[in-house]
Amino acid sequence: MRGFRLSHAGLVLEHEGHALFIDPGSFTTEAELSAAIEAVSAESTIAGVVITHEHGDHWSAPNLAAIRAAAPGAGVFTTRATAEALQAAGIPDAVVVHEGDAAEAGGFELDFYGHRHEVLHASIPVIDNIGVRVNGSLAYGGDSLARPPFRADVLGVPIGSPWSTIGDVMDFVLANAPRRAFLTHDGMLSGPGLALFEQRVREALATTGGELLAFPRLGDAGTARLEL
Repeated sequence: MRGFRLSHAGLVLEHEGHALFIDPGSFTTEAELSAAIEAVSAESTIAGVVITHEHGDHWSAPNLAAIRAAAPGAGVFTTRATAEALQAAGIPDAVVVHEGDAAEAGGFELDFYGHRHEVLHASIPVIDNIGVRVNGSLAYGGDSLARPPFRADVLGVPIGSPWSTIGDVMDFVLANAPRRAFLTHDGMLSGPGLALFEQRVREALATTGGELLAFPRLGDAGTARLEL
């Protein structure tokens, strides 16, 4: 399995001739998404999309429409509220998943965990949020710092989110003790801010013997990938 990242919280994985998009949200521009679709379509079939929850930085109607246009048969796996929003946007047939569910999308085995978004503020209702483990290895929790019910081999660590502090992020890493980790949710951080979070995550990983990975952007050639 290999992959590259999209802006902010998005990720694209490839495995055995299939591709999986995770949270292609509004921070991902039309040009960036088009390049991603073109890059994976050269070697793979887009088999599925996972959307962890309904917030716009994790999905947008134009981005999902573009993916569906390129791969009409791609399954979309998400929460009930997000599936309803997709339906209203003219993107039907999303599969509603819950904690403990499992599914297949092409060459990907998907196991879903977690069920709630982190609290943003007492005045803002807490919504559903679903995390996913891909092929028994890579775990991505969306907007949640809940501990997955397993030790992830590769764990997404959300940084720079409006619902967490750097201490929350470090505690998340320490509690999970992943063998490898990667950073997500950096779209609202400056360069120095990103460097600070990266330093603290590295320090937390060092206490448990973990390693920080860096998923690349596609680049001009469209060939950049991280092999997992």
